[in-house]
This record gives sequence, structure tokens and C-alpha cells, in this order.
Amino acid sequence: MPHAVAHSIVPQSVPHSRSHEGRFGRLFGRGFTVWEPPGADDLERELAIQDFAVAEMFGDDAPPDSATPVGYTYLGQFVDHDITFDPQSSLTRHNDPDGLQNFRSPRLDLDSLYGRGPDDQPYLYDQSRPLHDGFAGFLRIGRGQATSFVEPDLQRNADGVAIIGDPRNDENVIVSQLQLAVAQLHNAILQKLADASSGPSTPGRKLFHEAQRITVWFYQYVVWNDFVSRITDPAIFAEALTIDDDGGDGTGPRYAVRWGLKHVYDWAENPFIPVEFSVAAYRFGHSMIRAGYQLNFPLQGGVGLEFGKPIFAVPPVPAAHAVTPGPADLRGSRALPEKHTLQWDWYFDFASSVKGGPTPFPQLAHKIDTHLARSVFAIPAGPNATNPLAALNIRRGWRMELPPATEVATALHIEPLPIEHPMEQSLWVYVLKEAQTQHDGERLGAVGSTLVASVFSGLLRGDPFSYLNRAPHWTPAHELVDGEPLFEKVSDVRDADRGVELRPGWEMVDLLHAAGVPEDVPALTAVFGG
Repeated sequence: MPHAVAHSIVPQSVPHSRSHEGRFGRLFGRGFTVWEPPGADDLERELAIQDFAVAEMFGDDAPPDSATPVGYTYLGQFVDHDITFDPQSSLTRHNDPDGLQNFRSPRLDLDSLYGRGPDDQPYLYDQSRPLHDGFAGFLRIGRGQATSFVEPDLQRNADGVAIIGDPRNDENVIVSQLQLAVAQLHNAILQKLADASSGPSTPGRKLFHEAQRITVWFYQYVVWNDFVSRITDPAIFAEALTIDDDGGDGTGPRYAVRWGLKHVYDWAENPFIPVEFSVAAYRFGHSMIRAGYQLNFPLQGGVGLEFGKPIFAVPPVPAAHAVTPGPADLRGSRALPEKHTLQWDWYFDFASSVKGGPTPFPQLAHKIDTHLARSVFAIPAGPNATNPLAALNIRRGWRMELPPATEVATALHIEPLPIEHPMEQSLWVYVLKEAQTQHDGERLGAVGSTLVASVFSGLLRGDPFSYLNRAPHWTPAHELVDGEPLFEKVSDVRDADRGVELRPGWEMVDLLHAAGVPEDVPALTAVFGG
């Protein structure tokens, strides 16, 4: 285990977490050493982190593209905000995860969308659009800066701050538009239920809860079957969760859900969020971020020619972009600039996403590897201050006292990769290198896949209301209104028309199609006013 810079032992007061109520915890506590960057003191270690982040993880050349559409990068961010929120930890001191409260419920339940519900947070719901009995069950939608047409946006206060269940879902235009899309999905489902023959005789509160259930189950289904299956090793994904039934097709009288990897992630009462997941393994998406993004087709002054808009423009931020209209970057916390609505076939692989040519379509995420785009070289850190994202991640793993990566691999009965640089013992760096080494950056390697798949499987197992606990064979096709399918599956159309290898199950393109967001140029033209 060369270069395993591990100088101390995890204190006995930090438990190997098994029973938590909405808290963070450890998978590898007692008996594991604590990884530290090379250096004689904290100042030297800080400088070592900064040097490695700048010299080894950022370069002048753009990182290579993967085969994964860019939308999955931001779906991953949206999911993260749904299950974790830690306003208490600090990068300037060591932290005990056993004492950190997770202010997001550790469930895939869209509490970042619904908040505490219509009774406790009525301002999240549209009081001007009541159901037949006066119940306000539709999520409130705002409008962007455009004045000559209505461009949907999150609802905001006078300062441009989004009034939503989780403010982090307004960090950038892409994730805020994703939050908006899921809200529109709920509203579309609720409207169809209200318009059904049984709608006028069904209490509005009951219609709302049914729309919420369907929305959450659709989301959970896509997260597990489309997102997690894409980013993890297929064998490990299959080990994490399988459904058996004696009919072989979901028709048998009995079934068995086999929850695997419980030796990795388990609890006694309620799920918790492991810091090895939240601080290291699940941050793989940071390496997938592009230098810039095209938002929509450049018609009528559309936005994003030649990937012209970064998430954060490097200071000093210019007043306007040189090629496209509006602000120079896609940072959030402001009303949607005019014509910044996402054209979703640039982000996910719709039938209209015709690949080929000099510009990737849909745009492709960068590979999961140790090379990060220059766009995350300067993350805002206060007035006139920035930080490289790589340095922030490595520092957080150190301050949260994570074990050396090779100890984690060994504990999981996985042969560790050779360590060529001391900083590769940082679990986050190791997970990126492992994906690069074992799968050419297209998906996570053995350690990363095990940590990510086990946690997502465990969160679904720990939620008594998840579709996998209530109806394991459920798919969106099971939802009917007046005997007709509630949803249309468009992913099969895409595969049939273009000869793309069929991925079983429903996908994110199906969810967005059901939400009624603009998928292609004609739909975007309708939003922009013809």
C-alpha cells in the first residue's frame, strides 16, 4: 500500500453508524485510519492539496467526452439535493459526521419539491388554481424576465430568490429548470386526475396525494433504473437489488425483493447518509461538468452557440456574453433570463437528438476521471474569491476524516488500485481514477459503484413508501386514468427510429415528456412566441 499517508486512528467515540434518524454517519469508523494529505502541518497539507488540484486535475485541454448525455450530470445534482443537506459542516475544522444533522430526509421523496406540504408551506402551492373543492394542490410556477411572452420559471421573491423547498436547486439555470420540470410533471398528473371521470367526486386533498405518489414513484423509478444503472458497474448494480417472482414476468402470486450489499450499507432503525458516499463517491459528477452549455437552438436569438455559457464565469465576470444574449454564465439566484428555457433534447437523448456533426447533440458529459473542466477551476467563495472545486473536495474528505482509499477497497474485498501519488488515497480522487482505469471513464469502478449502488438501494429499502416496497413490479405504464395510460413511453420510439440499442425500462426522457417541457425546436418556438 505505497504512499498510504494515514497518521491517525478514527476515535472510538465515532460509531460505525447503524442507527440514525436523518443524520450523516460512517461506513468505516472504528479500526480504520484517517487519511491526511502529505505535509508536516496543516499549512503544508493545504498547500499540497492546492498544488495537486491545480497541477494534476486541471489542464488547458478539455477533458474527453463520455457517451452520457449532460442532463444526467444535473439529474445527479438534483438527486443529491433531495437526499442530503448539511449547513453545519465546515472546511476549516475536522467534523464528526455522527453529530451532523441531515436537514434533507434521507429518502428519494422529493421533499426539495413538496417541502412540508400544502398545509405547512402553502406559499409553495398555487392558491389561484384550486381544485374543485378549493384545495390548493398545484405547485406554484413563476415566470422569467421575458416580457413579450410567458417563459416559465421557479416562483421568486422581489430579490430574485427562488421560493422552493431547497434553495440549492436554484444554484444554476440547468438544475433550476430541472426542478421546474418535476414541478410541471406533478401539475400535469394532478390535472389529468382532476379531469378524470372520478375527479369531481374525489376530495382535492386525495387527488393531490395521488399525484404526489405517482410523481415520486416515477422519479424513484428513473433514478434507480435509468440514472444509477448508467453510472455503476452492471454486475454491482444487479447485486444491489433484484426482484424475483415465480411467474418470471411479474404475474406470479409471490415475489421476492433481494436487497444486496447490506454488508456495505445497513442500519438498525432508519437510513442515514454515509460521509464516504456524500463527501467522496457521489461527487464523481463534478468530473462530468462541461466548460459550457448550449441551452437551446439559436433561433430568434436563442442561447448558447458553441457551448458558450459556463455554469460560473471566471472573474472578472463580463456584463454580457460575446456571442449569445443575457448574462455571461448560468449561475442561479436570479429570474430566468429571456430565452434561457432549456431545450431538453440538448440534454437527454430524445428522438429529436440527432447525433453526429461537429457539435454533439445531445451534449455529452465529460468522462468520470481525474481531469476536470476549467469551468470548475474557480468556484465562487465570497467577494472576489474563488476556489478550485478539486481542492474543495479533497479538503472536505480530509476534514471529514475519511479513511485512505485503499483501506476502503480492502474492506469491501476489492483489490486496490496501485497508488502512484499520495493524493490518490483521497477517496474522491481514487473513485475518479478507478472509473478512468476500469471503465474508461464511462461509469464508476468497483469501489465507487459499490458505495453508490449500496446507498441508493438502501435508501429505497428504508423508505416504506417507495415503489419498491409498495409495488416492486410497478412501472409508469401501470398508471391508468379512465382506463387509458397516464403516460406515453417515448424512449422506445427514439430507439426504434434511430437504431439505438434499447435500454429496458422508462427513462428520464419519458419523465420530461410527461411533464410537457419543450423537447425540441417546435416546442421551444411555441414557448418563445412563434
